[in-house]
Amino acid sequence: MVPTPDQMAAFAKAARDAVADLDEPLKSEAFRIFLQQMVSGGTGQQIGSGRAALPVKKPPRAKVTGAKKREKQAQLQASTLNLDVAEIKKLREFCAGLDLNGTEQVAFILANFIREHTDLAFVTTSDIAYLHRMLISQKVKVVPVNDPADWSRALGWLTAPSRRKEWLRKSGDGFEVSNSGLIRWHEMEAERKPPAKHES
Repeated sequence: MVPTPDQMAAFAKAARDAVADLDEPLKSEAFRIFLQQMVSGGTGQQIGSGRAALPVKKPPRAKVTGAKKREKQAQLQASTLNLDVAEIKKLREFCAGLDLNGTEQVAFILANFIREHTDLAFVTTSDIAYLHRMLISQKVKVVPVNDPADWSRALGWLTAPSRRKEWLRKSGDGFEVSNSGLIRWHEMEAERKPPAKHES
């Protein structure tokens, strides 16, 4: 059962009020987290202004079985990443000078950021979607992707022998950079464009 339009409007207002005193990019991310928690029945934590989202009764869920259940669980899994402002800036610097136009390319770059700058053992679709949102919040010009399924597809393609890449390999519930991926990453770093000079 999904919330009614009136319920969603109430959730959005409560989440917006809870993050009113924050600055971007944290404001947008905190709003998304609050809204997600309220829709799923959680409660917001205090952030910045000391306001908190109101607890919302969790609606009953329809039963889903088999492959559809596994697919739905994968889509609902939230990223464990939670970058602070300094780490978001580090992400922007990490991607500077790299080609951010294709979904496979961006997924591979972000998988390397996770490998080099986090303690995660593997990367998931949710992690890539989260980092992509952080790039957008920093006004980085990056391929637009709204459907998480596009990231799942890109990660899968990066493991496919038929595409002659195999820059990632399956690991646990996600993916990790393969040996051939490490070689490709070093090539990409060598090809990285220098930052543009700004006129003073």
